[in-house]
Amino acid sequence: MKEMSSDGKTGQQSGPAAVFEKEENKLGDMEKKRVRDERLRPMNRSFPYFAGLSLFFGLVYTFCLYKNPGGITYPLFVLAACLCGVLACRKLGRPMKRGSWFLLAAAMALGIGTCRTAEWFLVAVNGLALVLLGCVFGLHQFYDDDAWNLGKYFSSIFLYLVHAAELVTMPFKHLKNWLWQQENGRLRRAVTFGVGILVAVPVLLFLVMLLGKADAVFSSFVQKALRLLKPLTLLHIGVMIVFGFLAMYCLISCCLARPIKEETVNRQKGEPLTAIAFMGSIALVYTAFSAIQIFYLFLGKGRLPEGYTYSSYARQGFFQLLFVACLNLVMVLCCLKFIRPSRIVNVLLTVICGCTYIMLASAVFRMVLYVRVYHLSYLRLTTLWFLAMLAVLLAGVTLIIWRPRFHLFRFGLAVVTVFYVGLVWVKPGEILGWDYVRYLNRAHLTKEDASYLFHELSADAAPAIAALELTEDEVEKLDWRYKRQQGETQTEWADEPNGWMAWYYNLHAGSNYRKLGIRNYNFALAKVKKMIPGGG
Repeated sequence: MKEMSSDGKTGQQSGPAAVFEKEENKLGDMEKKRVRDERLRPMNRSFPYFAGLSLFFGLVYTFCLYKNPGGITYPLFVLAACLCGVLACRKLGRPMKRGSWFLLAAAMALGIGTCRTAEWFLVAVNGLALVLLGCVFGLHQFYDDDAWNLGKYFSSIFLYLVHAAELVTMPFKHLKNWLWQQENGRLRRAVTFGVGILVAVPVLLFLVMLLGKADAVFSSFVQKALRLLKPLTLLHIGVMIVFGFLAMYCLISCCLARPIKEETVNRQKGEPLTAIAFMGSIALVYTAFSAIQIFYLFLGKGRLPEGYTYSSYARQGFFQLLFVACLNLVMVLCCLKFIRPSRIVNVLLTVICGCTYIMLASAVFRMVLYVRVYHLSYLRLTTLWFLAMLAVLLAGVTLIIWRPRFHLFRFGLAVVTVFYVGLVWVKPGEILGWDYVRYLNRAHLTKEDASYLFHELSADAAPAIAALELTEDEVEKLDWRYKRQQGETQTEWADEPNGWMAWYYNLHAGSNYRKLGIRNYNFALAKVKKMIPGGG
């Protein structure tokens, strides 16, 4: 029977037992903090070095990316991040491991590719990709990740970012410790004075607002000062510098604190007989399906159902096949993770991987027929890219079935990185533009054609659009948005081919890139600017 507590509830500890449990938890938390502080002692001792490194990163981050997500300074920002990572590892006595240089080279390739494109969606994804590469770099340098599988690595990346955010107060704690260790108290007093100034800022803002409402002359003086100083701009810059500083310091601290458990749990406890029954039935269905694909689709033999032609038969079912191929990948990986090793299971998984290759080939065949009829689109191009990448990843999954020690995560990371960097560098928008223009008749352009070329494609497609050599009058007839912006007036380039290109440039460049300078120079936008009659 369960013990009844004094408050009438069962199954809950009360009195001395509950107090003891709370005290035990407190001791456990204190021990964890003590271990963490002990591991962070090298950063505490060398606070000026790591604070300077983090401040350097924050300044470069702000200078390179302030209102400038795709300029020529982007590679400079990536270079600074890579340099900070290498210097931090060297200071902490962590030699560069095999594979780390590949991660840094991939990051630089993404940084250079960013300022070569005006595909703003890819520019945003590049930022996310760089964060993931940075996390993998930190984990690889400070942990023994040789035995880590896919699930362990993905969970570790998430935990790494969470624990890094928890250490946001650590630079201030290290600053306090460092100041109190100095024999000369002048620096300590200067920092204390600076803290007082920072605390006074919100109070001053509140008082200035009240006094501005109380006196018209003082209000006028404040407004002139605000126009001159641009406080919102200064605040934005200050926030970026602080964010960059804290991000670098906390990420390095999290690497050194090592809050993530290094060992992996063996979960291969499932019964192989169950997997044989389950995967065997699936393999049987897949084998029959693959035979039909080869006989009917690839060889073009056999009698189709009534009402079907080979072209209509081939163009159906693409997304279903893609979904099943991805599902197969997940099933094979789950089976390898949770089922005890078995040669029969391995044979069945290999059969499923082989059938998945046939499904991928069938999906590619169907997509190629789509493209021949309806041409390329962003979705179709990236889908073909994804299918090619999936085929290479599947080779690694097939290999790990028979070689469990094969490091699938590193293989997958290399494959995804190379494929994604390749996608950024080839500039999908330019490919789509040339593919679409190739089938157009200049004399029979429609408003739908103009809407797709001008508004749905990025500025990377500008060379293909400029090849049509449309005049301003033609663009006015095709796109009502151009007419509304230009009004009834005509420019001096109205009769010149591509005389409207300045409007196209402003449409895609945005306010931050209307004028290209040393800091925000973008190669794709510069190419568009050169197409404007008179050089823009």
